[in-house]
Amino acid sequence: MNHPLTHPIDRRSGTFPIRFFLSLLGPIVWAQIFLSLAYSEEPAAPVPTDEDWQTIQSTVKKRHYSLAIRQIGSYVRTHPGHRDAYLLGARLARKIHRPEDGLSLLDRGSIRYPRDPVFQRLKAELYLEKGDMIRSRKILSDLARKKDLSPEERLKVREDQKTLRELAMSMPPLVTFDQNINFQEAIPPPFQSPHTYAFENASTHLRVSNIDLSYSGGSSIGTSVAVESPLIKDTVHFQAGDNLYVGTATGESTAVESYLFAGADGQGPDGIQFLADAGDVFAGGQVNAGFYGHVDIPAGPFRLDGQAWYQLPWSGYGQAIIAGGLQSGGLLNATWTLTDNLSFSGEYEYTNDTVGGNRNPFGADHNTLFTADWRFLKSPDLHVVAGYDSQTFTPFVANATTTVPVLLSSRYGFAGLSSLDQIGRYVVLNGQIGGVVGTFDTPGLLAGFQGDGGLSVQIGPRIEFYGNVSYESLAEAYVGSVTTLMTGINFWF
Repeated sequence: MNHPLTHPIDRRSGTFPIRFFLSLLGPIVWAQIFLSLAYSEEPAAPVPTDEDWQTIQSTVKKRHYSLAIRQIGSYVRTHPGHRDAYLLGARLARKIHRPEDGLSLLDRGSIRYPRDPVFQRLKAELYLEKGDMIRSRKILSDLARKKDLSPEERLKVREDQKTLRELAMSMPPLVTFDQNINFQEAIPPPFQSPHTYAFENASTHLRVSNIDLSYSGGSSIGTSVAVESPLIKDTVHFQAGDNLYVGTATGESTAVESYLFAGADGQGPDGIQFLADAGDVFAGGQVNAGFYGHVDIPAGPFRLDGQAWYQLPWSGYGQAIIAGGLQSGGLLNATWTLTDNLSFSGEYEYTNDTVGGNRNPFGADHNTLFTADWRFLKSPDLHVVAGYDSQTFTPFVANATTTVPVLLSSRYGFAGLSSLDQIGRYVVLNGQIGGVVGTFDTPGLLAGFQGDGGLSVQIGPRIEFYGNVSYESLAEAYVGSVTTLMTGINFWF
């Protein structure tokens, strides 16, 4: 659908004479550090001390930054106490937009320098580069509270906090209900620079998306066109648009539903996002008022995401569109990020469906989902995702499935591999493959396959597009297989 720091062991290095000698030279060493490692866009390095270090410096001067990062990775294996090597590698990784490489080096260096403020600040900057503002905010907040922080470092921390606030107010907004049929999220765009987000946040934004869903006996096609523009100090945006749904079914005529809406989305403090819109819903020969609300709240290692909607198109089935279906309901998701690599989430969704507009009650659906996500490889990004899904549909009419082919119940476990990797500065690749085992309105167990793949591309600061295709041989609420194709393009003016 649309993802606390671990602290290394505090371990001191060297023998007692070495530590004693270093303590005598402390003022001189720290003076050199602050002079030679002052923050700048161009990485800096100290005077060469050995042949391998000279080779690394030569590679940097030739601007072969990727090679230099690999050389530094090898170098710190034999020179684990070389503080400047970790810092140089992290700055190079930030410069060429490879934050994972920089974080990996700093994690290794933090074993010897667990409370080093420069290490921690660079970590925060790399998390910003990666788009992980929650971890970045925590590190910077901890640093800002340190009483022994040098004036130079305190100034840099404040500058990073200012950048963080600008980014938090400029992240891509939430979008209205059913931009995606079947509750699948579009692939997120590549994380961009603060300048790009500031431009996007202050500009008018046109987005066009299309979602085609095909299953045994029918199909649903959803197209959305919406415009968003700044409303209040670049933190609240006005948006308006139209979602149009076309439903087809074997042996039946085609029908159309739509949601013509207007509303506002925005960014609150500490990364909170919100959206509310309302409008006219055309379905079943009626025009009804519809509403949608969405709030996303990060809270340390936890994230709460809530959605609610009233009388919006029931667009997941072609037959539901033909029958003039409307849907009201809500969805609550809670995610706990236990470590950098492990998270757990739980989700509950309730929907109430009608046909003939809002005239005829049809049924109610309860869906509960639990998921565990373990990232076992950073480069390339690879996760093991596993969980359990339980869905029950209670019809309010006799022979409900002859009108809309809803799966009355499904209970299954699933597991698979998942990847979401930013390639360079402008491309994000997504892929998932796995299997499911459970009951799908059947007396016995069935086994099935699920897979998807796609990409998102940023073309300069003004154009962005994405595409994704997925296939499920067994699906939560459908009889048989389901194929979904999603495409979209965004423009800023």
